[in-house]
Amino acid sequence: MMTEGIIVAVACALVAYVLSGARTSAYLFYFLSFVPFITLDSSAGGLEDASNVGAGNVMFKMVARVLTSAGFLLLFSRRRSALTQLCRVQSMPVVFFFCWALLSLHRAQVPLISFFRLGELLMFFLAGVVLFTESARFHGPRKVARWHCLALFQILLIALYFEQTRPELAYWVNADGIKRLGHKFLNSNTLGFASVAVALWSTVELKEKREGERHVFFEKVVPLIALGIALYVLLGARSRSAMITMVLGQGIVWFPWMHRGDWRRPAFMVLVMGGLVLALANFDAIATWFLRGESAADLKSGTGRNTLWAALLSEQLPRAPILGAGYLMLGDQGRFFHNGIFWSNAHNSYLFALIATGLPGFLALVTIALLPWLSLGRRLFTTPHAERPFWTLLFAMQSVILTASITGFGISGYPNPSMFFHYTLYSYAITRVPRRSPALRLRPVRMPMVAA
Repeated sequence: MMTEGIIVAVACALVAYVLSGARTSAYLFYFLSFVPFITLDSSAGGLEDASNVGAGNVMFKMVARVLTSAGFLLLFSRRRSALTQLCRVQSMPVVFFFCWALLSLHRAQVPLISFFRLGELLMFFLAGVVLFTESARFHGPRKVARWHCLALFQILLIALYFEQTRPELAYWVNADGIKRLGHKFLNSNTLGFASVAVALWSTVELKEKREGERHVFFEKVVPLIALGIALYVLLGARSRSAMITMVLGQGIVWFPWMHRGDWRRPAFMVLVMGGLVLALANFDAIATWFLRGESAADLKSGTGRNTLWAALLSEQLPRAPILGAGYLMLGDQGRFFHNGIFWSNAHNSYLFALIATGLPGFLALVTIALLPWLSLGRRLFTTPHAERPFWTLLFAMQSVILTASITGFGISGYPNPSMFFHYTLYSYAITRVPRRSPALRLRPVRMPMVAA
């Protein structure tokens, strides 16, 4: 069954790659790099500890990650501009975070695993540098947003396949019989993030005019199909944080200020009013969806996260405020014991970085989060009107990632698609370069000297 899963996962990656219109080896590696995030065996998920290192699924993930990383390193070594991009001031927070986390690796329960995971974070950033120098810097935000968001579309396709063929791997059922899509093959919150990214891209593509460079099937039909699948998977995942970020992202891309003088401004108001009416008419169904069989008190406490965060700040942080407990570690023994449970994840990227890498690592991560967000925000005021909707889309995606990192997997900690998505767009978001086609890079012509 795992062999079948590998074939399906790779096939979905190739389908998404073809639909995206990306035609470079760098982006082929990018699409294939999402395959290792998928769990194909219910007996062993990922590389969280040393107990399942020899499992077939874990070995497949490790080998796949090494191979795709080797491809990016090979492309990185080909271009001097990639090293120049890596050495830019704006890239230093990522480099600093990696180097600072290395200092506390000896405190990790299994330093080799923590080093492998930390290396993945650095490789995600280097992959973004390669994508930028090889292709993205020559194109506008519309194409870059399409390439990156459709890479997440493969995850939704795999979810649909597993839903039909391997429901025990795709669904989690609680004591009340409530089913959630996104069980062992991929975390529900992460699956929700992929749905939000695809839905936001589809929305913007459908409300804007066609590029006119490809067939109408790719420019309008594919976004429509992707939007339907994204909404279906989002509802099935029942991720509250993903639904909140969906509302946030849609609010940004439809914000009236971005569409002065055209039909989108009144359309936004109609959507808001229509959404409120539908919400009031279906209040009970929405409440049931959000509660997921839990009580309102559980929801108010963040399903135990609030007390966990308070305990980490009051008990664990004072023990190692500078170097931290070690990368991916929440306590001296790896996990943090709280309220009768051993926690291996802080369910907050920023707090995870603070506990694991100390205050310097936390400040570096906050800088990593804010730099692209601020850079994209500035472009909304300086970019031509034709490109503004897609810079707005990238700004909305960055806002979604920053918000999702508060309550779940994000830009630090255990590798996940949102982390990969963030770091691979980092260089494009922070860099302002005049775009030009590689075919138009002409050398200056030297005029012969004429004697007076």
